[in-house]
Amino acid sequence: MISTADVYHVVAATVPLYFAMILAYISVRWWKLFTPDQCAGINKFVAKFSIPLLSFQVISSINPYKMNLKLIFADFLQKLLALLVLTALAKISSRGRLDWIITGLSLSTLPNTLILGLPLLRAMYGAEAEPLLSQIVGLQSLIWYNLLLFLFELNATKEATVAPSSETTGICVSFINNNDTNTNPKHEQHQMHIDHY
Repeated sequence: MISTADVYHVVAATVPLYFAMILAYISVRWWKLFTPDQCAGINKFVAKFSIPLLSFQVISSINPYKMNLKLIFADFLQKLLALLVLTALAKISSRGRLDWIITGLSLSTLPNTLILGLPLLRAMYGAEAEPLLSQIVGLQSLIWYNLLLFLFELNATKEATVAPSSETTGICVSFINNNDTNTNPKHEQHQMHIDHY
């Protein structure tokens, strides 16, 4: 049974995070306190500085020789089942593509454990849940994000082979070799001609 103290700990862990997000949204959307350039700078700072440092702090606390094997197996099984279900749905659906599988896999199996999960599980289960969540963050960073990057690259390669890129469409390059009998045959004149369609 969930007690009121448990509910209080969960609310106390999540309300500050959501309050900061709502305040940031209001300050940008309605109060116009930040320009789009400033928002882009803040996003770049968070993506390239804050999150990697927080990830490093969490991952560096993991002892790979004492990882919970049941947790690793459950995590792998959950992601494998999600991948199989999403692949089956993409095959059944007429509009199903690889990018649907990638998006569905990332939304269904890669939760926001780093920002919201750590305070939430610490509030729900205490300090003993923190090493388990750190192991999940480590597995996500080392295995699952790399697998998603591979799938993104595979999808981009498939789309590039299907449709020509806009950079090369409409450009025809031809080389013309002008060999004149009056010139020295060792010195050939080359001319490049570019046509834009």
